[in-house]
Amino acid sequence: MNVLNNLLRRRWATPALAATAGLVVGLIFAWLVWPAQWSNVTAAQMREDLRIDYLRMAIDSYSANNDVDLAVRRYQDLGKYAKETLSAVGADPGVLSATAIQNFRAVIEIFQANLPDQVSSAPTTSPSQPTPQPSTPGPGLLGRVIPWFCGANLLLGVGVGLYLLVRRRLARPAERTAIRSSYQEPFDPQELEMRLAQPLPADEPLATFRTIYAIGDDVYDDSFSIEGPTGDFLGECGVGIGEVIGVGEPKKVSAFEVWLFDKNDIQTVTKVLMSRYAFNDAATRNRLAAKGDPVRAENGGLIELKTASLSVEARIVDLIYGEGALPSESFFERVTIELRAAPKAAA
Repeated sequence: MNVLNNLLRRRWATPALAATAGLVVGLIFAWLVWPAQWSNVTAAQMREDLRIDYLRMAIDSYSANNDVDLAVRRYQDLGKYAKETLSAVGADPGVLSATAIQNFRAVIEIFQANLPDQVSSAPTTSPSQPTPQPSTPGPGLLGRVIPWFCGANLLLGVGVGLYLLVRRRLARPAERTAIRSSYQEPFDPQELEMRLAQPLPADEPLATFRTIYAIGDDVYDDSFSIEGPTGDFLGECGVGIGEVIGVGEPKKVSAFEVWLFDKNDIQTVTKVLMSRYAFNDAATRNRLAAKGDPVRAENGGLIELKTASLSVEARIVDLIYGEGALPSESFFERVTIELRAAPKAAA
């Protein structure tokens, strides 16, 4: 419920949800409840591949029964596509013989010579083949009302969304005035500005963050923004995967990079928090030293990072090593680190 309330507070959310709901309801009625259906179509209204199959069957039927009138009528049903469909069948006869196609073509040519206007005219219908009409989806009245209902529902949803958006915007000036007055009454503006301009004591933290790694989080990389008392950006700190051991999934993390960025400094300070096995392995420790000072991970251990104007204390709150085929205490199962950011004490 809280998630829904937070979403509805966004200015675009209500109109978007209303429009989406109207569209969904319209599609449900149009495609699922009363979908349009067609029946009794002529050969001229079919797809090209179906017209070719239709004419093949007509030629095959004429070869079997020699009914000239039926053959001509079926040819006429193709309307303006009759000539090109016959040419397509000649190019790709399928199971038909060349003789069957030639006999059918001869009958059509004789018929065209006698009645040339009938073949080129619009598709004709016979008493046994009624004029194609779309079948009515459900009751006739509902079939005519549904499109209007869907359109009205969509417009209603958009209208409600716009109304709520306009009402919220009109109410905002009063809300801002009430908030501004409630904050200005207890403080003198100049006194408040002087208080915010004063730097915090060096031992008072700017912020405290907590990050938790658990095996299986193969893209683990937490970062946190450090801000001053007035909300200005001072820097960032974080923890990410620095080294893995072994192969396969999930990754077996054997070292983390704990880092601090200061906007007033030219470089990012990094220290590498290593498992006991990785730290004791001289080759691994020397290789990771290129990323930062190596530190062995211990429960309750404290790591200090300092830049030109910031200081971060990273304390290991909880540490559990993983177990398996790899060497003992070589990778982490779970690690919880608390980062405490503060202004750097003056030298």
